[in-house]
Amino acid sequence: MEWEGNEGMRMNRYASIVLALFVASLASKAGAEDYQLLTGLNAGMAPGAARQVFPSGPPSIIPGSFNDGDRLAGTSDASAAPYLGTGTPLLSPNQYGSLSFLFRRGSIPAGSAGQQPVLNVDYLGGPLLDLDGDMGNGSRRLTPLAGQTPVEIPGTFSTVGLNLDTAGGSIGLTNFDATATNQGFPGFGPNIAVTVNTLAGTQPNGTLGSAINPGIDTRQGALSLFAPGVYQVSNLGYEIWHDSIDPTSSTAATLGTFQYLGSLRGWVIERDGNGDFPTLAGLGLGTTLWPLVNTANVGQMYAQSSGMPPFVSITNGPTADQFSAPGNGGLPLSDFGGDLGAYLDNVVLPLVDPLSQRVVYLESAGFGMNNSFDPVFGDTTGYDMVLVAQSPPIPEPATLGMILLSAVFVRRGRRCAVPRG
Repeated sequence: MEWEGNEGMRMNRYASIVLALFVASLASKAGAEDYQLLTGLNAGMAPGAARQVFPSGPPSIIPGSFNDGDRLAGTSDASAAPYLGTGTPLLSPNQYGSLSFLFRRGSIPAGSAGQQPVLNVDYLGGPLLDLDGDMGNGSRRLTPLAGQTPVEIPGTFSTVGLNLDTAGGSIGLTNFDATATNQGFPGFGPNIAVTVNTLAGTQPNGTLGSAINPGIDTRQGALSLFAPGVYQVSNLGYEIWHDSIDPTSSTAATLGTFQYLGSLRGWVIERDGNGDFPTLAGLGLGTTLWPLVNTANVGQMYAQSSGMPPFVSITNGPTADQFSAPGNGGLPLSDFGGDLGAYLDNVVLPLVDPLSQRVVYLESAGFGMNNSFDPVFGDTTGYDMVLVAQSPPIPEPATLGMILLSAVFVRRGRRCAVPRG
C-alpha cells in the first residue's frame, strides 16, 4: 500500500506538470522566438522585371539594370535572376525562393561617362552555413577559411529573433542569423554570391555582441494592437552585418564587411482560437514603403565595424549619381490594388506552416557602410531590407496536450511494470 501511495503521489505530480504545460500552451502569447524566414516561392527569380535606371548626372549616359521591382516575392513583375560571375557558386541565386531581401545601391565609376547605377539584391533564407566545412567538430564558424568549403547545416533555418510583448506594447530584436545568395558580379568569382548575415556585434563563432551604433541599433520598437490578431510594428532599430564566404576578401577574418542600419516597420499577424489568420485585405494596412529612399541620415557619422577611419559620414551617393533621384528605391506595389493586406492574404499566408502561430512582415528604407576596398558600394543611403518570417512551428494545444498525457501514462506503465520489492 505504501508503494501504491507513493506511486499515486508521483502520478499526481506528473499530472500537475502536464496540466500546467497544457494550460500554458493554451494561454501562450508571443514571447522571444526565432522566426524562420519564409522561402518556397519563385526560386531562381528576382522580385521585379529588369528596368533601366539612369544616373542623376551630369553626365547621365550609362543606365543600370535594376530588378528589384516592388520588392515583394510572388507578384506579377518577377524575372529570372541568373548568376553573373565566373565559376559556380555554392548556392545559386535565390535557390530557395526567398520572400526576404537585402537591397544595396551602388555606383560604378565610368570615367568621362560619369557613373553607372547598380543595385545588388540578396535573397535571404534557407539552411544556415558552417564556414569551416566541418560538421563534426562541435563548433560553427561564420568567417571563411582558405581551402575549406562551407556546408549547409541540416535541419536549420535562417531566422530573425523577435521578442513580442503584446501586453507591454514593445518588440525586441534578439538575433539575426541568415544565409543569403545573390547574382554575383561580372568578372568576379563565385564566393561573393553567397553570404552570412548576422546581428551587429556577432563574433566569428556566433557569440552575440552589443550594438556599435546604439543610437540606430536600439533593438527595440513599438508594438500596438491594430485589429484582432493584427499588431503594428514601428521604429524597431537594427544593424545587420553582411559578409561573403570569400576567404580572399580583405575583411575575411572579421564580420561586418557591410553594415545595414535603419528602423523597421510592419505587421505581426496572429492566428485566432480556431487556428485561422484574420482577413487582411481592406483592413487598412496600407501599402509598402517603396519607392522611398531614406536620406535622413545623410551627413551623419557612424561607427564602422572594423578598419579605419573608425567613424564615417553617410552620403547620398556620388555627385553624378544621387541615390534619391527618381527611379530609385524600388517600385510601388501595384498588384492587389496596392493593398499590402491583400498581398499577405493571397501570397504569404498560404505559405505559412499550419503549426506556426504568427507571421511577420517588416520593411526598412535604411543606409549602410562598406568596410572593404570595393569602389562600387560605399557609405551611403540605399541599404534597404524586407523580412517575411513565421514563428517556429509548434504542435497545436490539443496535440501538445495529448503528447504530454501520453508521456505520463507511458512513464506510469514503466514504473508499474517493475516491482520495488
